[in-house]
Amino acid sequence: AALAPPAARVYEPVTLQPQPQQQPPPPPSSMAATSAGMGGYLVRESRDLGGLEEVFHAYGVRYFTAAKILELGFTANTLLDMKDEELDEMMNSLCHIFRWDLLVGERYGIKAAVRAERRRLEEEDSRRRYLLGSDNTNTLDALSQEGL
Repeated sequence: AALAPPAARVYEPVTLQPQPQQQPPPPPSSMAATSAGMGGYLVRESRDLGGLEEVFHAYGVRYFTAAKILELGFTANTLLDMKDEELDEMMNSLCHIFRWDLLVGERYGIKAAVRAERRRLEEEDSRRRYLLGSDNTNTLDALSQEGL
């Protein structure tokens, strides 16, 4: 006779017989198993996403979402030139064409990432204009050492 689970666990699946061990399915073709040094973790194959990885890296946008955006033909530069309404249309198109559900956080993340990147570029431009506009003798030296 089977024992009934406690009331708090009614919705959990209960197995009365041990399940035979099955081999895990092989990883999808877009994933590659790493060496034994990584302990069998799966790592994505690296692909160039047209600068989208750098824009979205801290905003909760999935890698595959960025890949789908790239498949639609959008790069980081094209997204930066779009208005918020156009970004909404792009995200809706992404959902309809690829039948890809965007998480609510991804929608906000895409918009926040684009806004932050615009702000960063504007600040960088204003800093350069300030350095070029001043009569300081070290202007060229400061610009030449900017990447150091």
